[in-house]
Formats: sequence, structure tokens, C-alpha cells
Amino acid sequence: MRAQAVLPIGSLSVKDIPRLASGLTAMLLAAYFLFHGDSLPVFLASSFLLLICLTDTLHSRIPNLFTLGLTLVGLTYHIALAGLAGLTTSVGGLTAGLALLLIPYLMGGMGAGDVKALAALGALLGPQAILIVFAYTGLVGGVMAILHYLFNRDLVSKCLAGLRALRLFFYTRKFIDIKPSPNGEQLRFPYAAAIAFGYFAFLTWGAPL
Repeated sequence: MRAQAVLPIGSLSVKDIPRLASGLTAMLLAAYFLFHGDSLPVFLASSFLLLICLTDTLHSRIPNLFTLGLTLVGLTYHIALAGLAGLTTSVGGLTAGLALLLIPYLMGGMGAGDVKALAALGALLGPQAILIVFAYTGLVGGVMAILHYLFNRDLVSKCLAGLRALRLFFYTRKFIDIKPSPNGEQLRFPYAAAIAFGYFAFLTWGAPL
């Protein structure tokens, strides 16, 4: 999901805590696996996740250069490893990663960079592994969403406004009184961190079932 534009340090607020904390934690994990990984794919994936978590946390964007680079590296790695069968594996992972986040993207729940990031990771990992990463990512993303909403500085005022609107509805019996404001803020967060947590959970625990 896309985060708000980066604020100057002096204007950071409480609601920025989850974004910065999750991004920094994801980058620390990526740095750890970057130097302690036991294979080339782990090194490549960790490098990629470190970069996209950095840019997504600080600048709310995932550069196409990173996603395209990992996609090409993933394709090259699998072709060199297994020829045509490797190409099939890489393309299958790319397609799976793209498809898994396509519907949330079309619904406006995240940015195109998030979709391309999972697709690029799929090109490196293959279809089976990216499905497991996606499962972990969904779980972590749900927890992150809850934390971001809890730290939203407008949460209390919005809840109070909702209660007032509901009370007004009981008095007037007009549904228009409980309609949400069309100008309400949409709270989003950097999803690159969730993808990173999903990948490192996959490395640590493997398949959840």
C-alpha cells in the first residue's frame, strides 16, 4: 500500500511511527539476511528488499529500476540454472506474483510498485515459493494495517464523529446523516515492508502448513 508523502523530520507525528518502525525493522532484517544468507537467491532478494523498503518508507515509491533489475536477474539466474525449465519457473513466479496483488491494486488498495515488487520477487523465487511468501505477507500486512489505523491521529475524532452521526440518525431517521464524508482521509502504509516480512518469514519457517 502507498504511504503518505514523506514529511520533514520536524513535522513527524504519532501516526508516522508504524510506517517508520516497520520500514526500519524490515531494512534491518534485509541487512541481516544479506550478510548471513546461504545462497545467491537469498542475497539477491535481500538486496532488493533492502532497497525497496528504503525508498518506500522514505519516499513512498518503489522505483521501476529495482523491480525490472530483479526480474531480469531472476530470469537470467533460472535460465542459467535449468535452461528452458528454469525460464518456465521464473515466468511462472513472475505471473503468480503479478496476479496475487492485481485485484487489490485494481481496487485502489495499493500502488503499482507493490504489485511489480512481488512479481519481480516471484521471478527470482518461482511460483510455489512466491505463493508462500504471499500468504505470510497477507498475515503481516493485516497486522500492519491495524497498527497504522490505531496510530492514526484522527481515529478518536472520527469515532466520535461516527457516534454523533449515529445518534443524529436515531433522532431524524435519515440515512444521509450516517453517510461517511467523501473527503475522508485514506490511510495507507508502505507495503514493501510487508513483502519483506513475508519473505523472511518464508526463509525462517518455510511453508505455514
